[in-house]
Amino acid sequence: MPPRRSHQKSRRGCLTCKYGHIKCDESGPPCGRCKLRATTCEYASPGLGLRQPQALPLNHDASLPTKQDPDQEHLEEPLFPKDHRLLELQLMHRWSTVTYKSLRSKVAGDDYIWQIAVPRWSLQHDFLRTGLFALSAFEVASRSTGADRAKYLEAAVEYQTLALSDFRHQLQHQGIDPQSCETVLCFSLMLMVLALASSQFITDLAGDRQGDSMVLNTITHFELLRGCGTVLGDNAEQFLAQNSYAQKLTPFEKLTRMPLDPDTAVAMSKLNSVNERRILSTVGDSYEHRAQHVAHFEACRKAITLLEECFAKCVGHDDDHQGYILGWLNMAGEEYIHAIKGNDRVALLVLMYWGSLVEKLSHQVWWARDFGRLLVEEISGTMCGEADALTTDIVSSAQKMIVRQSDDKADAA
Repeated sequence: MPPRRSHQKSRRGCLTCKYGHIKCDESGPPCGRCKLRATTCEYASPGLGLRQPQALPLNHDASLPTKQDPDQEHLEEPLFPKDHRLLELQLMHRWSTVTYKSLRSKVAGDDYIWQIAVPRWSLQHDFLRTGLFALSAFEVASRSTGADRAKYLEAAVEYQTLALSDFRHQLQHQGIDPQSCETVLCFSLMLMVLALASSQFITDLAGDRQGDSMVLNTITHFELLRGCGTVLGDNAEQFLAQNSYAQKLTPFEKLTRMPLDPDTAVAMSKLNSVNERRILSTVGDSYEHRAQHVAHFEACRKAITLLEECFAKCVGHDDDHQGYILGWLNMAGEEYIHAIKGNDRVALLVLMYWGSLVEKLSHQVWWARDFGRLLVEEISGTMCGEADALTTDIVSSAQKMIVRQSDDKADAA
């Protein structure tokens, strides 16, 4: 047997190789092995000929950007690409670096879902991909002031239309299997955000979308959202019960209820009064007419109760639960949506006051920036003609809340 070759031991190798009992080539940092494996390469101390410890940027958490609210980032305004494929590449990149942050939940800690999983799922689901493109384009447009703003808006509307069409086709012809629950639930939230994001651009798009309104645009998206719940059925509840992200969220019914401020308490009382007044005013009317008013009365009473809960549970110093404000319209139910579509004045007053509550979100996320104000302005404009004293008081209260929110944002800035 030949004698073993002697070798000189060295203590100058990196810590990673040392802990793995592997000979280090001492060429780093990074050394050859750490470079190959894309691992952190550190040396115990910088001696002669050695460089300071450093970590490889590839596949390492240290390379990730610091998490920051996208509304607080100073981003360079992108240029609108000439090629359609380049546009989609740009929008996908925008989603994964900026836009996704406006949908994540601080409480759930679901950054991975929105930044990584949603783009991956979108390769298999057209509605998710086009919805992603639509939101990214709206987000870019919301920050744009130059000539490309209109181009991004046009692209956003086209992708939004495709997303809604693709999803309706999915619901009607292919259905949703249990394995797709997470995909559909993510798109459900995207629908709510699209409703608010697209509504604030209606004035810009008036020439292309004649007859659209804040109310109509909002109802269209939330009706589709309710369709998600119908199709998913019990699968959604089972999925949410087992989902690690959802388990971190406190259910709406278990949130702590805080006392209402005096102005809000008075406004809720007036909404209930104007709703109850309809019952007395229809005495002696035909059965069909009175039955419709009773149905609308019940729907609005439920909506007002839930709206009061949103004010009591979701408004305050803790912003963690303000996302539930978006779910109010869905919780209010189909009968309430039907009352809005029937131009029921009480239903519209309640919706208007919800708009003043949504305005509280406007300082946090780009997609809610002008929605509440525009919704209040649109509905209050339809009430001016034949408004009585009680209706006028409710409208005035909602308008004052919008002004207070605007003043608060100005002070914060």
